[in-house]
Amino acid sequence: MDSFFLGLASFVIVLVPLVIIHEFGHFIAAKLVGITVLEFGIGFPPRALKLFERGDTIYTINWLPIGGFVRPYGEDFVRQKTEDELSLDRQEIEERGIKNPKSVFQAGPWERMFFMAAGPGINFLAALVLFIVVALIGWPYERWHVTVYDIQERSVAADIGLEQGDVIVSANGEKMESADQFNDWLADHANESVTLLMERDGEQFEKSFVAPPSTDTDVQRVYINSVEADMPASDAGFEPEDLIVAVDDVEITSLDQLVEITGQHEDEEMVVTVLRGTERYDLPVTPRDDGSGKVRIGIGISEAEPASVGLVAVNRDRDVYTVAQPLGKAISLGVDEFVFLHEVMYDFVKDIFAGNVSASEARPVSPVGIGQMSVPVFEQSIDEGEVYPIIRLAALISVALAITNLLPIPGLDGGRILFVVIELIRGKPMEPEREGMIHLIGVLLLLGIVFFTVINDIFNPIDVSGLR
Repeated sequence: MDSFFLGLASFVIVLVPLVIIHEFGHFIAAKLVGITVLEFGIGFPPRALKLFERGDTIYTINWLPIGGFVRPYGEDFVRQKTEDELSLDRQEIEERGIKNPKSVFQAGPWERMFFMAAGPGINFLAALVLFIVVALIGWPYERWHVTVYDIQERSVAADIGLEQGDVIVSANGEKMESADQFNDWLADHANESVTLLMERDGEQFEKSFVAPPSTDTDVQRVYINSVEADMPASDAGFEPEDLIVAVDDVEITSLDQLVEITGQHEDEEMVVTVLRGTERYDLPVTPRDDGSGKVRIGIGISEAEPASVGLVAVNRDRDVYTVAQPLGKAISLGVDEFVFLHEVMYDFVKDIFAGNVSASEARPVSPVGIGQMSVPVFEQSIDEGEVYPIIRLAALISVALAITNLLPIPGLDGGRILFVVIELIRGKPMEPEREGMIHLIGVLLLLGIVFFTVINDIFNPIDVSGLR
């Protein structure tokens, strides 16, 4: 039930305002090109309350709290109004004393294109602004507990008494925030005196030594970050924080090597040797196709490179801290994140067409599914006492809303823009009745898709285990 209310909260707090912002984009564009907007409504009719009237527009609150709408003169959502419907508009215009009204379809094609594109456009702008706001109030950074693992015999780490599970807090006063940072730091301070601040069982202590020369090694241990339910690794007894050292008595020296060996054992048992604490375990497991064409045992893995002092440092128990940025830095970070998001979406679409994404990962998502995906984000925000997870989620949804509306599908803004482009090419508009019928069919198809995705998201909820 808690998840239900969190999902509902995400819909109200995130999605509804973004839809209102989308409609506000259309509203601003209409005003800029002179189109008469009879009503700007929050929620959908029936009308609950008339707030006020300013200029040619009345502003209303409506009973269905699922977004908002703009009611321009001459248009009914996506189609041109009939003469009977226009006569009602003209009657309202006359009663309200509106002078020189201009309908959507009296506007030129470029004006109409601007009007239709402004909704998605302001959603893109809103996402960029939200990323900048995140940076201004507190940009998130990760700090890992850099934990000692797999200490080699007759090494510096062994000589100074380090133990598995010790946490490396700092080196010569510099905080260590990842295993890679620690390894690189040691390489940069070879043959220098080093004092490590360590933590063991809640107590801190120091260890001093001279950093050995950096040695090039091609050996990387494979560290297990997570174990997936209902996959072979879970049944075989693998656990997060295991370190894979061998398969069928062959030493594992890289992540790629493990992936290759696993792929060669489809439906064939192999024995994986893992280091868990100070113990070694031989775990028989049979890799299988995970449904996307990849042969896996069902573990999340990362490389763990031995440091020059003779230990493998791994990242455990991630902490997230935020730092408020000055305006210039906030704008830079916001723009970078905005561009990166589009690059990720582009790569995702490319992977879909290349067949590298499973059907479950590429499934269309309804507002119910968005609510389900939002639950772990809201939980993260509550647990950390930070608002950045919710704001970043809103930015992501805003971009997705913009891109979806720009698709050249009848009934969407992109479909309406497509008809304007056709009009520019032909030199004349399509007959209003024909265009209206096409848009109506498109809307009905979209409603059907939404209905089936809602049903699917209810009876086949989205797996959100990896979203936090």
